[in-house]
Amino acid sequence: MNLQTPILLRDEQVQHYIANGYIIVDSNLDPSFHTSVTEQVAYALENEIPHPGDNIVPRVPALNVLCDAPTVRGALISLLGSQFAYLPHRFPHNSEPLGENQATKIAAFDGHPKMAKGSISASSWHQDGHASCGRTRWHTFRAANVFYFPHDTPLHMGPTRFLAGSHLYATLHDVCAEQAVMQMIPAGSVVIADFDLAHAGTPNNSNRGRYMVKFVALRTEDPIAPTWDHQEPKWHTPADLSTPHDLPVAWTSLWNWLRGADRNEGSAVPDVQDLPRFLTGMRSASQQERLSSLYDAAAIGAPAVDGLIDALLQTAGQDRHRSPDPKSKAHFGRSANHLNRFFTEGQFTPEDVAIALSVIGAPAVPRLVELLRHEDPWIRLNSAYALGDAGSKAVGVHIDDVGALLNDPEGCVIRVALDALCALGTFGPATVKQLRRFLAKDISGWDATADREPRLAMLNQIRYLSSLALLAWVSNTDSPSAEVQAALIDTLDDENGYPPLIACLALERLGSVDAMRAAIRYLRARCWDSAQNTRPALSGAWTKAQRKATLARLTAST
Repeated sequence: MNLQTPILLRDEQVQHYIANGYIIVDSNLDPSFHTSVTEQVAYALENEIPHPGDNIVPRVPALNVLCDAPTVRGALISLLGSQFAYLPHRFPHNSEPLGENQATKIAAFDGHPKMAKGSISASSWHQDGHASCGRTRWHTFRAANVFYFPHDTPLHMGPTRFLAGSHLYATLHDVCAEQAVMQMIPAGSVVIADFDLAHAGTPNNSNRGRYMVKFVALRTEDPIAPTWDHQEPKWHTPADLSTPHDLPVAWTSLWNWLRGADRNEGSAVPDVQDLPRFLTGMRSASQQERLSSLYDAAAIGAPAVDGLIDALLQTAGQDRHRSPDPKSKAHFGRSANHLNRFFTEGQFTPEDVAIALSVIGAPAVPRLVELLRHEDPWIRLNSAYALGDAGSKAVGVHIDDVGALLNDPEGCVIRVALDALCALGTFGPATVKQLRRFLAKDISGWDATADREPRLAMLNQIRYLSSLALLAWVSNTDSPSAEVQAALIDTLDDENGYPPLIACLALERLGSVDAMRAAIRYLRARCWDSAQNTRPALSGAWTKAQRKATLARLTAST
């Protein structure tokens, strides 16, 4: 496939993304392309069984053209690095017309307006969880939602809404109307949003269906230099932000991280005597004060490490590693305040002091490595997070200390350690061997489902994360490894579709003859002739009544 030269973002666009948590780009494809995609997606959703779900791309192969469009690919390279990868989860969303039940005018901040029956578009404000895997909420930019709107989506048709700046929130308890964005979205637009940005659907008051296709893109390497059209190293706060916050220290730190520079470059260094005040600020109910205090504490640097470690240790003994009841608001990150941090099957939100330690980086590493052996699982998983986000350059020879947590007795610790390894990208043979063990055979007791949902079984989550860790290894390491290749080939036998698809991408990046043969063999056995979907039998002859009868028959047979 010949890819056109990507069109990279400018400094100002990247700065908007850092502060708001999203940007909108024009795919610059012909209008007829978007019309055709709209028709294909609409037909698949309205007339075919089963719902295409993650299979929407082989069902509508033109979506590959959208993903490879120079403006889209260039934006993702700019924000997630040249080695970014699309994850197997991609999903078509629809919002059906309300008809005679049309809603009154919806305000941008409305909490949970009623959607028409048959809509797959959540109207409540939410932060996504990674499909088939509860992953870490990072402050650094490691994953993005890519929302493609194939047709004009005016306000009355129900565009996706966004809460600007909420990608840095621990929970959504402190959101406000000033940050709610709801605007007309032209056909062919792509909204790239940090994965943790809160968003919501809107009721459709038109007379036709509204469609959107969501992709997830993943960073596979830490930034070492700007990957966009970079001109000016100094942070400049854009004048037309949608977020109500003013967080110059936080934004400068994240800007520097994307540039591969020192996190505190360009920021004043506070006195260590201010640390108690910053620690108090991190416990404020105000997200503005919390975030300002977090990054001010990190800006102190090495002198703040001991105080931050002490604050982290104060969170031990509260069973925060145990997931709250799925019926509670805390389970979904909707606690009364942002201080109620827990590990849940859908997400892990670290302590603010752990985030601050990750920003400080190398000076905090020795103390964090010590805490990997702490008796409280909550301390171990926060330490693993901080080391992962600090990056491989800072962690150095201690990366395999994180890998040692793959033998931890607590599954939650293993999952967060795997996520940290995904961020670190490099690790030694002992860690690779353990990943291969996870991928090659069943582990007794790990097949139990979580929250009554099979995809959240511990084994499925750990295998998915293990495959992502190996993808990161391949993306960060030039040296060949027979063990890594063998582990990836083992992964192709997984019954869950996600790990094998990640393995295929990693095998492609490895590029050896055996790797390519294994990937091609796997994909050849699963080829799908999407042209068959245009045959008369599926393009009009199969009426909705027949479809309903078929579904009834299938249901009865089971």
